[in-house]
Amino acid sequence: MKLTNRRFSTEDFKEQQNWITKLLSPLNQFIEEVFRAFNNQLTIEDNLYQEIKEIKIQNVGSNFPINIKTKFNVYPKGLHIIYCSASDGSVLTAAPWTNWSFNNQQLIISNITGLTSGLTYTIRILIIYN
Repeated sequence: MKLTNRRFSTEDFKEQQNWITKLLSPLNQFIEEVFRAFNNQLTIEDNLYQEIKEIKIQNVGSNFPINIKTKFNVYPKGLHIIYCSASDGSVLTAAPWTNWSFNNQQLIISNITGLTSGLTYTIRILIIYN
């Protein structure tokens, strides 16, 4: 079945014009959103209770803990490192793992395993909420 994005106008309902205008605007918006969703235009940012943070760190013990302010004051369900790049171009041999906690809208990362000591990293973290 092929979906078409049809918009309704008040001219389609000439006899009900006094109340139909209030209905058509939200109805047209809903139809457009459903149409986009079914045409592979759903995004993680729009449809998942999450946020993505990017940090740059030099992997030395004195740089921990790392405090990251979150946009939600809710304890995260979990986090994943979704991107990790070393400044020297080296490739990680194991997936990095984080030890973290949460307090007062701050994500506190106490350690990231799998990183080479002394190198600088760009790391993207996906924080997922319940």
